[in-house]
Amino acid sequence: MLGRLIAWLRIFGYDTKSALEFKPVPNEDTMLIEMAKKERRILLSKDRILVERAIKAGAEAVLIDSDDVKLQLEELLERYSLDIDPTMTRCTVCNAKLREAGEGDMDRIRNAPEVPDSLKNGHSGFWICEHCGKVYWQGSHWRNILKTAAEVKNDRDQSK
Repeated sequence: MLGRLIAWLRIFGYDTKSALEFKPVPNEDTMLIEMAKKERRILLSKDRILVERAIKAGAEAVLIDSDDVKLQLEELLERYSLDIDPTMTRCTVCNAKLREAGEGDMDRIRNAPEVPDSLKNGHSGFWICEHCGKVYWQGSHWRNILKTAAEVKNDRDQSK
């Protein structure tokens, strides 16, 4: 439901988990609520019943109304003091920490299908996920990320 929002929260450096990352279990909602309580996480969902159950169980939970990720971020900013400056600290795919690539990582980078050929030789400024191995860099997509973050901040400031 909130896959894009999860990716954006990770771009901003927040440790997030997604229900899609777990094996399906019969009482998934109960498992998510218990995890939120135990790990002191905020449960985000578009499922009103799940959010109501979580709150009744003593977990912090937020019902996300919008389908648009910028509006979802604005909804969260209304409730929480989030730092929405993009960072290169978390993998958007698996949530693991990123590390700056070193010389020993160049073979991995040259063989990474996600890295454009034009960047494989001579470009610096790569990050690698410590868990899944995905390679990141600040290319044109990073400018779009910065632009979107600025728009969300601007919209928030104008609504105050």
